[in-house]
Amino acid sequence: MARNRTVYICRVCHLVGERPLTCHPGKSVECDAGVAGDESSRPLFDEHGHLVTRAPKWWVDACFKEKGKRYTGKQVHR
Repeated sequence: MARNRTVYICRVCHLVGERPLTCHPGKSVECDAGVAGDESSRPLFDEHGHLVTRAPKWWVDACFKEKGKRYTGKQVHR
């Protein structure tokens, strides 16, 4: 059975780790990265199928919430 992955992202330098980061104390955010290979692990595309970023959707949502919300539901998979 696949299990969700929990990662931590620094809101200052965007480093990612399995534990709260120490690069900028107090600036790590816990993020549910989902199950490997699921929808949130894929790159973000716009409604026309153009690549917005190669970063997975969970990372965009955690680091740039407004940008992630703008493209929610508009992903196109090739």
